[in-house]
Amino acid sequence: MKKLLALGIIAGFSLALAEAFKVAPEKYRSWNHVKSMVIFDQKHPLFNPFSGVHHVYVNDKGLETIKKDGKRVFPDGTVIAIVFYEHVLDNGAYVEGAKRIEAFMVKDSKKYKATDGWGYYGYDGKGNKLVKDMAKDCHACHAQVKDKDFVFSVWTK
Repeated sequence: MKKLLALGIIAGFSLALAEAFKVAPEKYRSWNHVKSMVIFDQKHPLFNPFSGVHHVYVNDKGLETIKKDGKRVFPDGTVIAIVFYEHVLDNGAYVEGAKRIEAFMVKDSKKYKATDGWGYYGYDGKGNKLVKDMAKDCHACHAQVKDKDFVFSVWTK
């Protein structure tokens, strides 16, 4: 009984850690900048909910893989950070407004087996958790780019 209780506590603690995965901005902003883009028009299929200015970063573990064209497989330990800001028109240029979303993709093929090795985490501009079900909320859409190991972003050349 004690063993079962201990396993339950460990499993619960592990789940709590997984649900709270987050990287501080001062850390991911020093990672490798993959690309930036602005979704500003409702014609874009991701306008709702992802309109605005996006910045994408990858840690060193995933850098060489994200640079590849064609089929790719990211190594375990890869973390991708995507930050979404409101887009504000300022004197003829779109600039960042308020932070809307911080999102993270974490590659761990054992831990996230149900979502093909990826953990998905998202927080609104106030830090509230957005992702309730990784498979439904994120992975179902990312399945469109299975040949790119479920990562939409490509290296800006």
